[in-house]
Amino acid sequence: MKSLKSLSIAKLQTTSVLVFQGIFDLFNIYTCCIRPFITEAFKLEHSAAWTRPTLFIKEDKKQFMVNNFELFHLIKSPDVDFNVLRQQVSVRYIPKDDFKFDLCFYELIELIAQHNKKLDIKLIYSHLKNILDKQMTQQLFGKNIFAVTKFCELIDITEQTYHARRSGVSI
Repeated sequence: MKSLKSLSIAKLQTTSVLVFQGIFDLFNIYTCCIRPFITEAFKLEHSAAWTRPTLFIKEDKKQFMVNNFELFHLIKSPDVDFNVLRQQVSVRYIPKDDFKFDLCFYELIELIAQHNKKLDIKLIYSHLKNILDKQMTQQLFGKNIFAVTKFCELIDITEQTYHARRSGVSI
């Protein structure tokens, strides 16, 4: 694997950065089901975005981001604070064959676990269950299905807590 390279968020904004197709659905979950509900945590998420190594796949003069959900939003945002634009991000370019879905999946799970009280976990579980096919669940968990019990274990809540939640965000 190639070594880490340091790039500023401003530099990344001037390049063509896209989401890697293999994780597009995970980015959609972050964008639609998580990000709108954690606005007060964004300052923390921003700092995590530039301290976490970010993987890219270069293909046809395009850069496809493989992880780091919040960094993608920072790169695409037109109103990023000047101090944020100066932040350096550790970047590693990997061959497409080295892509591992589990890296992004567990990054998303970590965010869900961290903010689960603010999120509609039933909706998120439903989306994840639709995304994960038998091959993916076998690869991730050694099972053919993604059960609620496994989801609860991953985000560190009890199944009882999961079922007690109404759809929508808990208060």
